[in-house]
Amino acid sequence: MSGASLLVDGLEIPAEVHTLDGFRAWRASLGERAPRACFVSGEVHVEMSPQDWRSHLSVASDLNAQLALLARRLDVGRYFEQGGWLTNEAAALSTEPDGLLVRWETFAAGEARVDGCELRGRADMVLEVVSRSSERKDTVRLVDAYTRARVGEYWIVDARSGPPQVRVLDLSAPSPREVGPDAEGFFPSRAWGGSFRLCWGHDRVGLPTVEVEHRAGPTA
Repeated sequence: MSGASLLVDGLEIPAEVHTLDGFRAWRASLGERAPRACFVSGEVHVEMSPQDWRSHLSVASDLNAQLALLARRLDVGRYFEQGGWLTNEAAALSTEPDGLLVRWETFAAGEARVDGCELRGRADMVLEVVSRSSERKDTVRLVDAYTRARVGEYWIVDARSGPPQVRVLDLSAPSPREVGPDAEGFFPSRAWGGSFRLCWGHDRVGLPTVEVEHRAGPTA
């Protein structure tokens, strides 16, 4: 790549953005003006388009509200809602997931720490809600990246057409393993210490809603 910067929709992107340190410096320089951006092994994804209320914003907001309350009720760790910035240098990854959980023991072991505007290290669970512009990133590139970053569990939610579809990937093994629900629709979850079920509905203006049901017990 040449040393010239790129100008995309008024946003200047420097040539150094294709290194992890260069990306982090550029992203930090933008502050709250920054678009959603992701660095995966030298590949940079920038989302400039507004997020869709029906398929993304309402889904992510409702899930984050439910999961943040669940983390407090269970006292398993800290749940970080949309806008948090996760960096794992070993995996050459720096991204802003739709939500993530870090368990208290992960913090205590020094495997994750809050450093200014970044969460450095690994997460125990990450949430991504798929949008049209992020499909390949969310369903392919980040599966590999989160596995290398030793993320324990990856939830992929797709509400772009029809009822929301949920995929849960166990990334604790060398190869990602998709986890299916039981007969009642509950997914086992090591990250949350039990199992969970997402119950979907709609509010009075037709936007999607979700209730997160959790039950304690052994995980698969």
